[in-house]
Amino acid sequence: MRQPSLWRRRHRGITTLVAAVLAVSVSFASGRTMGWVDGFLYDLSLAINRERPGSNGEPVAVIALDRGSLASPELAATPRVLFGPFWAKLIDGLAESGAKAIGFDIIFSYSANRFPALDRHYEHGFYDALARHHDRLVLARSAGLPVAPPIEAAVYDLDTDTGKEEPAAIGFAELIPDGDGVQRRVTPDMATPDGQLLPTFSTALLARAKAPAMSEPVLLAPPAPLETIPAYRLIDVLRCLDQRPAAVREAFLGKVVLIGSTLPEEDRKRTPDRLMRPARLPAKEGEDCALDRLGASHPESGTTPGVFVHAAAVESVMTGNLVRAVPLPGRSAAAVLTSLCGSLLGFATTPLVAALGVVGLAIVCFGLALVLLPYGLWFPVAVPAAGAIASMVLAYIVRFLAEERRRRQVQDAFSHYLAPSIVDQLAESEAELRLGGERREITVMFADLSGFTALSTRLPPEALMALTNTYHTLMVNAVEATGGYVNQFVGDAVMAIWGAPLPDPDHAANAARAALQIVDSVMRAKAEADIRGEPSYAVKIGINTGPAVVGNVGAPKRYNYTAVGETVNIAARLESVPEDYGCRIVVGPKTAAATAERFLLCELDWIKVKGKEEAFSVFQLVAERSTADAAEFLYPDRYQAGLERYRAGDFAAAEHLWLHQAKHLAASYATNSPPLVMAKRCIELKAAPPPVWDGVFVKTSK
Repeated sequence: MRQPSLWRRRHRGITTLVAAVLAVSVSFASGRTMGWVDGFLYDLSLAINRERPGSNGEPVAVIALDRGSLASPELAATPRVLFGPFWAKLIDGLAESGAKAIGFDIIFSYSANRFPALDRHYEHGFYDALARHHDRLVLARSAGLPVAPPIEAAVYDLDTDTGKEEPAAIGFAELIPDGDGVQRRVTPDMATPDGQLLPTFSTALLARAKAPAMSEPVLLAPPAPLETIPAYRLIDVLRCLDQRPAAVREAFLGKVVLIGSTLPEEDRKRTPDRLMRPARLPAKEGEDCALDRLGASHPESGTTPGVFVHAAAVESVMTGNLVRAVPLPGRSAAAVLTSLCGSLLGFATTPLVAALGVVGLAIVCFGLALVLLPYGLWFPVAVPAAGAIASMVLAYIVRFLAEERRRRQVQDAFSHYLAPSIVDQLAESEAELRLGGERREITVMFADLSGFTALSTRLPPEALMALTNTYHTLMVNAVEATGGYVNQFVGDAVMAIWGAPLPDPDHAANAARAALQIVDSVMRAKAEADIRGEPSYAVKIGINTGPAVVGNVGAPKRYNYTAVGETVNIAARLESVPEDYGCRIVVGPKTAAATAERFLLCELDWIKVKGKEEAFSVFQLVAERSTADAAEFLYPDRYQAGLERYRAGDFAAAEHLWLHQAKHLAASYATNSPPLVMAKRCIELKAAPPPVWDGVFVKTSK
């Protein structure tokens, strides 16, 4: 198995470490409040798993100031600010019924004494009831709305409240929601502007009931909707105090009783029971005592009266249904573990598998939260899940950078074996990595270094290889400078292609230009080597244009990008033709047709090569028209004059014309030239005339 590189292992380790550190940092920064993800999952877990720590029981009850009570005959004619006599009756009745504590989640910021039309003793009964039972009463206030002074004075205890900011019978009723607006926590105290900590409404009620203190914020974890806490209509309780006091005692004996509004438009909160089905228990209407428990006060709203939030907090402490977040070390360890898993998934698997793995981790975390809930622990899922996702993404980023670095290294390495254009194409498209090909119009060149066989017997292998590579470099540079692709080296020969793998609409002209550059650079290098007395090569080139199949050939585990077909075969045959005519570059008819406007071409002959039955014209590539001199422009026409006589069978006239031309070319051609070669052939044909003359030269060798 191939081991990962040191670079990849090092960056994998650094990435994993960074992910773990980030996970720990986020765990520390997450604090106590819940975001919308953890909040939703927490609420969902409460709805799925109804088991809770602590004991069962109903130590808390609520008396609801509901619409039915306000519309009853007894209360309908009395404004709520003048309910003092009714509150006095309720306080006395609950106290006589054995209620442990009585809390009014109603802010008495007013006093009926301000109404001059009323008897000034109108509320004395209320004040007297407050004073008689102040040791079990708690009145609500807010930061901006205190209790009216006469009412505060009524619950003031000279023995226990002296020197305090406020009487023990008053508590702050503010509730602070989590970031998603859901009320999940009830705090034990509130900070005043001068820095003092004063008890909240729930804390004060627990103190009055002599129940365990609320030492830290209570995380509400109701096993059922909050409005399943026993709740009764205010008017029913008032009626039963007159008609059946025993029923009131049975309902409230030993309980903490909270009185508050359940009206749809007042003091409603979004609470963690929002995903539970609300209880629907409609109260019975009538004027008789009927202490029927109420159901949801406004089930369509998705909200809960604030009085039930306080009641739930008190009930949680009294029953021991206390759920706390997993301690920070545990949360941090879980975040680190999921981050490590996310990193491993990102580094070792495909994106789909990694994504499914991260989803699986999140599901496991949520399952763990469900398992821990009955034991009084809540496992926040968002940070570990986010850690896994972030680590996976970070791993894929690092993996991408590593793979990109490796791709560049491999691409650079293979550029020494394959053409850079091939390497780039394979790197960009996996579709190219398969056997098969496509039919395309291309130009193929075969360039051969003349004299290799002779030098191989004179030079040591190392020197021969070095010399050959030097000349190959000149050829490759010319091919690649004109957009060609060096397909292969066959000993001392080079096969190059234009028009594949990258499309090139001007492939024939580019191949012709490359051939001229090769001849120029190789023959100049040869001349310099000859002056120094060193071994050297000449070059001969065959070029052909036409359709071919280009693509990957080979075996399933070993490819070679190449071109196959008759066009390639003819180009290979043309590579030896320059030697037959005393020139350097020979091109096929299609190449000549495609380049005639920009290059000087001289038709050499009709030939028939091995493997092809039909004869075709071959052309000598002379020069680019833009750089040709006067002699080069005259050369094709003079040669053509001799070729016409030659094809007509007038060998003597052809010989004369070509010998005359060869004399003028002596300075340009060292030992041989096409006119001289053809003149010699005319001499042979005159000596032994063929029985049938078609003007075709048959090449019997490759």
